[in-house]
Amino acid sequence: MHRNDVDTADPATTTLDEAGEFVRALLATPEDRMSMCAGWTAHEIVAHLAAGAAEEAALIERRLRGLPDRPTNDFESRERPFRDLPDADLRHRLFEESIRLSKAIAALGTETVEFTGRRMQSSEFAMHSRSECALHRWDLVGRDEIGWAILSQSELTDHAVRVLTSMTIPNEALEDRLGTLDAERVVLRSAPHEDVVLIRGAESMELVRQSVTSATPDVEMEPAQRLLMLWGSREPSSPIDAHTMAGRQLVQSLLATRDQDSPVSI
Repeated sequence: MHRNDVDTADPATTTLDEAGEFVRALLATPEDRMSMCAGWTAHEIVAHLAAGAAEEAALIERRLRGLPDRPTNDFESRERPFRDLPDADLRHRLFEESIRLSKAIAALGTETVEFTGRRMQSSEFAMHSRSECALHRWDLVGRDEIGWAILSQSELTDHAVRVLTSMTIPNEALEDRLGTLDAERVVLRSAPHEDVVLIRGAESMELVRQSVTSATPDVEMEPAQRLLMLWGSREPSSPIDAHTMAGRQLVQSLLATRDQDSPVSI
């Protein structure tokens, strides 16, 4: 395939390849370019991804060796050694750790491994890798046609709903991000996709997927924007319409800056 074929491909008729599109974007991005993730350069984005792949692979490999699960290491401890690498070495490590993770996922079979407080199967680890590539490609290049199509895939939102409901990383868990929200139920709509509904219980908070109804939602936005917002980011060119006070409060809480030293992703 020639370069021009890639640049002019129609996302509506092209098989979306999150990893491949991320690599293409990365190859065109200098290490010191600032990303859409506040305060982070492209080099730091790559360190985040390489460290994340290494951490997931290590957790899965423990299970494959018959060892018990261990807690997931925090961002800083696992990413610092990667950030200190020269950029060429770091990008090579990203390639190596990604292959290592792919092999570990393929060998996992039907077993589950605990990652950030959630027990995940091989299919969910694979989906998480797709999600990381989609989100961090946007960090590198912002909005473009192929990236917006990738972020609009409903399965990536389904994954975010599952993971964000159960994750336990400080400052990213729902309770930490939305602890001051007063409403018991808030509907985020991105028609024609299913709604995402935040439900606050007596002692817990969860996200669920529900069919679109005729009821007025609390917040409306494009599917890609909704995925970004669930992870704490916002694309400036895409509107977010909050119709209720609860909707406005939810948007403000999801987009609030929490820790400039770590990305809003797992």
